[in-house]
Amino acid sequence: MNFQNIIFETKENVAELILHRPPLNILNISMIKEINSVLEKLISQTELKLLVIKSTGKSFSAGVDVGEHTKDKVNEMIKTFHQMF
Repeated sequence: MNFQNIIFETKENVAELILHRPPLNILNISMIKEINSVLEKLISQTELKLLVIKSTGKSFSAGVDVGEHTKDKVNEMIKTFHQMF
């Protein structure tokens, strides 16, 4: 899978999901969709023992992108964000 906002790797029974929108790794809709696609894939991998979530840049994540809290995007943002959990 090719991602723009995250890095995803698996080695043996360990998966790493790396937030990669430095410097602050602000979660936008595109990034959240990429995270969701990885999590969906991992659900069926019974051999997986550990998922490590980390980041590149200055901070782990400064939260969600407030620029995407517009009338035309807020419903998609909320729905996509809730899918992570």
